[in-house]
Amino acid sequence: MNRLCVSRLMGIFFLFAVKTVIAQDTELPATTIAPYDISVSYHQTTNLIFPYAVKSVDIGSNTVLAQKAKNVENILQLKAGTEQFTPTNISVVTDDDTFYSFVLHYTDNPSNLNISFANGGPVQLAGNLPNARLLEQEAWQVAAKRSFMHLKQNEQALNLKLNGMFYSEKNLWLKLGITNQSEVDFQPAYLRFFLRDKKQVKRTALNETEILPLFKPSLYTVKGNASSVWPVAFKPFTVPKHQRLIVQASDESGGRMIVLPIKSRFFLKAHRLP
Repeated sequence: MNRLCVSRLMGIFFLFAVKTVIAQDTELPATTIAPYDISVSYHQTTNLIFPYAVKSVDIGSNTVLAQKAKNVENILQLKAGTEQFTPTNISVVTDDDTFYSFVLHYTDNPSNLNISFANGGPVQLAGNLPNARLLEQEAWQVAAKRSFMHLKQNEQALNLKLNGMFYSEKNLWLKLGITNQSEVDFQPAYLRFFLRDKKQVKRTALNETEILPLFKPSLYTVKGNASSVWPVAFKPFTVPKHQRLIVQASDESGGRMIVLPIKSRFFLKAHRLP
């Protein structure tokens, strides 16, 4: 092979190599999102429970019916429109801009009819959920605010405090703090809020009005001799003079429970969030 042929071959190889490198450099990195496998039945409804409101839904086939639960924004209900349909897919985007992908299979009797994606966090079962991202931003603001209220209660080696109240444009926030004063970890199972009459002698469910928060934090374990901050949001409300707002935190067994009553006058001292 003469020098001219070798030179031409080397030139072609060089151009091919350059084009290959350029093509590789311009390729965008891709990440595969594995879908969840969900069983759907013609005779039963499968409920997908998300931590935030469902913003958009796209179904790959009309053999599956999907709708939001009545007056609830974060529960998507699925049902087969025909029996033994060919597997299809559905894509869901929630209000916090999280994307979920599902592959749907037909099953006469699904083993799981209620599937939650809250990952241990709060699940709000209510209509007209406020913007999730705004609530999270305000929660961070409240948690970082300096304490100016010092109402507290001590029970079962637990110290529950009201450290502040704040009003944003649309929400009322309570900044609660809990301290575990023992070596034994405290795992709160629930955090409840309800109105109770001041002179109520005997506590019954009939004379309590539960107040459901718009936002409350995940109730992680409070380690021994450690503290946690709990920012909680509500639709703005006031407490009549003859009543108290009761804050109740407890473990699963009720063996360690603490109750903090808050008088109406504290609501008049709330600060404004910037």
